[in-house]
Amino acid sequence: MMYVEELLPEVMIEAQGCPEPLIERQLRTSMVDFYRESKSWRYTTEAASVTAGDPVVELDLPSDTTVLRVYWAKLGGADLRAVSPRAVTDRIGLPRGYAVDGISRVMTLDVTPERGFIRDGLVANVALLPLHSLGDLPDELFGQHRDGILYGALAKLLVMGNVPWSNPNAAANYQAMANAHRQAAMRQADSQQAPVTRVVKYGGIQ
Repeated sequence: MMYVEELLPEVMIEAQGCPEPLIERQLRTSMVDFYRESKSWRYTTEAASVTAGDPVVELDLPSDTTVLRVYWAKLGGADLRAVSPRAVTDRIGLPRGYAVDGISRVMTLDVTPERGFIRDGLVANVALLPLHSLGDLPDELFGQHRDGILYGALAKLLVMGNVPWSNPNAAANYQAMANAHRQAAMRQADSQQAPVTRVVKYGGIQ
């Protein structure tokens, strides 16, 4: 869904006289803020191939997004643990952990892999952070979060001083509603969080 085009007319009604480029910029900023604060864009990647001798793995993410937080990661069917970037070494072996240095589209394995992983490559469940350049939100996300993004943009615009569309009281109300939508989105995402797939053994039988 082209969320800016969809929400632009509603913002223009509330912020009459505001230039369209400013409205678009605040809609994009509100969208980024919404997903940064709520961490509600959850995504499980396709298996990314790991090459022997190369500890850096680029994740297959939607365009114009980065990883905000990793909830779990697996390689070769085994769970990986999160480690600090300082814990990454150039030792060769079987990776048991991963590091993400800041907001990124790549993971670095804790050791240099001694062999490759193709079909059973790295899979991660993450919260995505969209970039300002993102133009198209998935329909399901837009349907769930449109009001939170809309209210956030209106709060930013109406709080501006010395402009014809300024309305600080309405801005405070919209900010409160935007915060409530972010919190609700986080709770819903947490309740639907994709679990780590585990193999449980009972009495030695798998």
